[in-house]
Parts: sequence; C-alpha cells; structure tokens
Amino acid sequence: MTRDILCLSSDTGGGHRSAAQAISEALQYLYPNAYQVEIIDALLHYSPFPLNRMVYWYRPLVNEGIYLWKWMWKSTAGRRRTNLLLNLAYPYVRGRVRGLFQRPEPDAILSVHPVFQHIPLRMVRQLGWRAPFISVITDPISIHPVWLYPQVDLCLVATEEARQRALRAGIPAERIRVTGMPVSLKFAQKVNDKLSLRAQLGLAMDRPAVLLVGGGEGMGPMFEIARAVARARPPAQLCIIAGRNEGLRRQLEAVSWEIPTRIFGFVTNMPEVMGACDLIITKAGPGTIAEALIMGLPIIISGFIPGQEEGNVRWVTEQGVGILAQRPAAIAATVKEWLEDDKESLSRMAARARALGRPQAALDIARAIHELINAQTRSVMGTRATATGSNRDFRSS
Repeated sequence: MTRDILCLSSDTGGGHRSAAQAISEALQYLYPNAYQVEIIDALLHYSPFPLNRMVYWYRPLVNEGIYLWKWMWKSTAGRRRTNLLLNLAYPYVRGRVRGLFQRPEPDAILSVHPVFQHIPLRMVRQLGWRAPFISVITDPISIHPVWLYPQVDLCLVATEEARQRALRAGIPAERIRVTGMPVSLKFAQKVNDKLSLRAQLGLAMDRPAVLLVGGGEGMGPMFEIARAVARARPPAQLCIIAGRNEGLRRQLEAVSWEIPTRIFGFVTNMPEVMGACDLIITKAGPGTIAEALIMGLPIIISGFIPGQEEGNVRWVTEQGVGILAQRPAAIAATVKEWLEDDKESLSRMAARARALGRPQAALDIARAIHELINAQTRSVMGTRATATGSNRDFRSS
C-alpha cells in the first residue's frame, strides 16, 4: 500500500524545494513505491495577499531590498513577537490555508518551510487529523523562531547548534534529531578522481580549479568576482556556473580571460563539477555549503542574506573550512594566497570539510519519517483493536 505524504514548501529561494526533492528521492530509494510525496508551494497557492506574492518578491528583496529584509527578519526574531504575529495572522490566513486540507488525510505532513509550522499544524489538529507533523529545518544555524513549534511530532535539524535552539524553544528532546542538511543522493554516490573528472568536463589537467557559483539563478556579483580572480592570475583555472542567468552567461562568454576559464549554465551534475575543483566561491546558502563539505571543498563566502545566513558564515569560519571575503579584490587575493603560498592550509580545510560533510542526510531523514509513520500506524491500529475488544466485552456482558 502506498502511503501519502503532503510536503509544504515554497520557492522563496531554491533551498526549500531542493530539500523536499532530496527527501522524496531518498524515500523512493529506500522504500520503492511505498510513498507518494506531493510537494506543494503552499505560500503561492494557499496564502492570501500579500503573502502569496513573496515567491516573486523574495529574490528582489534579498538583493536590492536587503536592508528592508534585514529589518523584517530582526524585528520579528523574538519568540514572543513571533507568537503574537502568528496569533494575529491566523484569522486572516486560515481561510486560504484551509484549502490545503480539502483532501483525504495523508499519512504524514512534512514542512520544509518556516511559515508552515504553527498555523497548518493548528488547523490539522482542529480538523481531527492524526497524521504526524514533521518539520525539516533547512537553516542550520540562524533559525528564526517561526521554525520552532513545540507541538510538532518530529523536528529534524542540520546541526547540534540547531538542536539546542529547538530545545530552548520547548520542543521535547525525544522529538529532535540531528540529521544534517538534506541534499541530492547524487552526493552520496562515489565520483571519479579529480583528474578523471577534469578530463570528463574538458578542464585543464595541470591547474587547480576554482569554482564560482551563485545558486541556480546565478545571483550576486559573479561577473565582478570572476574578473577580479582572473586578473590576479593565480596558478589556477576558473569554473563558473551561471545557472539560469542567461544574461550573465553571455556576459562571461564575451570576455577574453587571463586564465583558463570554463563557463557553465544550469547544471545537473554538480557532484562531478565540485569533484573536479579545489575550492569554491559561493554565497552562504546552506545547501551549497552542505554540498561543498561533502565534496571536501574549502569555502570562500562571497556574501550572505542578513539574519538567516549570518550564522552559516560564523559556523564555516569557526569550523575551519572557509572564510568570509565579500569584496572581489579580497576574494581574488585569498584565492591567490591559498593556491600559491598556503597550500597546507587549503589541504587542512579540505580534510576538515570532508569530515563534516553528511552525504547520507536525506537518507537519515527518510528513515526517521518512515519510523514515525510506522509507529503512528501501530498506535492507531492498537487503539482500534482496543476499542473493538472493549465493544465485544460490552456486548457479551
């Protein structure tokens, strides 16, 4: 019998959907045909205006409106303020959110987005649904209180620091597990050695490779960073992933580069590309950081979203796997230093990154979900059996 899981997500940034897809992939891998995961952009389809526009406003807001975003995040980051806002919002949003539950009760509800904890869980319990509610927190360090709701049946977090925050928020210890950040199962599979991957990707064999990424959309000052690195002429080659940003790709392809440079669009073979490289330049997105750690890449963080990604920067530097360098000139100087003068530090960071990487995270999350659903099923069956037995005793007396 196939079990149904309703997964609440939203495309405010690519990380939530990627996490949902990684978990769905892991469930299918471990338990073929046992689960049907329906991933819904609940913010877009089941939220009232203006919340339903955040899917379109999020990227401009965290780029051009970064100071407004920082104010919004910081001003709502207290637990009491969060609870007050949620209670005030409930009468306004419940009509639209109720549409989520005009369906047969699923076997579990999975949330991978911060705004879909309190209100959806409150509503499903009012409906009398007994499906376990599982929260997968995709921010590993800087966790907004809206993520943390003590009534969830299972809270899966990426780090020990996140576990401590969940405990302080009142989630019982037995309901919290540290699993790591869910990434595609491609990262749990062995890839070829570095030189073989370079040959496969058409890269130079005799130079270390520097990977520059800006997420699936090619966000941030990637062109300026790439030009600064190339002009510094480190003994390296550049791999640049422009993602879906075709304007950036065309701009990069029009340049006469000072060092060997390979430009990619949107890629589906990120483990192979990362495996061919020696370090990565990226914003502080949790998914990319998790992938870089698995592949043993030292990290130069080129930027971060205030609030939710600030903790990621601190964690990367404290763990000794990278640094923050936001100005293109500083990034270029770091690349040159690591590859010319401080190769020993680069090797130490790579080893430390591999030790911290958790390629099995999505599989561990899938196992935890499976165990909870099975436990819930046994509990319900036991309750029904008890009730049936009680009825028999009553009728026979």
